[in-house]
Amino acid sequence: MKKNNIILIILGIVLILSIIFVSIKIIDQGKSIFPLSSNSSEKKFSLKAIDGTIFNLKTEKKKIMIEGMENKIVFLKVFGWDCQFCMKEVPELIALKKSLSDKFAVLAIEGQEHSRDVSLAKIKEYGINYPIILGQDQDKFYRYLQEQYGWSGIIPLTIVLSTKGDVLAFELGKKSYSLSELFKASLDK
Repeated sequence: MKKNNIILIILGIVLILSIIFVSIKIIDQGKSIFPLSSNSSEKKFSLKAIDGTIFNLKTEKKKIMIEGMENKIVFLKVFGWDCQFCMKEVPELIALKKSLSDKFAVLAIEGQEHSRDVSLAKIKEYGINYPIILGQDQDKFYRYLQEQYGWSGIIPLTIVLSTKGDVLAFELGKKSYSLSELFKASLDK
């Protein structure tokens, strides 16, 4: 009986050491042993606005570049129509976009997954002058934000991008300062 237990223990140790050895070899070759969780920060996303415009995003480490929004400071937003803090920001975003359209852009993803009709009605009601992306099909982009920036899903989310796509700020939730102040601080970076 004792001999069988010793043999089983030895076989178990050999199996564990083999798994560790193979894992180390895979890691040394730069391959992930967890293929579903890619550590690569270089990704591409296509986001379709309600008006049909496609926004192509390319990411690199600490960068999110949006085709067509080069040379502008961009507020990439995730918000919800039912989020009171999100909706308090809308008039300020509209005003910033109106007064600074040559230097400033907004791209907003409606993250509470309301229908297209609800979103169109809200865009008209508030007079929104920047693109709105429906959030239903953005799981890959949300996962990217979780993996690269630790985003937990809290809204409003404001990602401030420099004119070259550098992530200058990753702001969650209600702010104690205005978005105008955030924009001015971004100019200084």
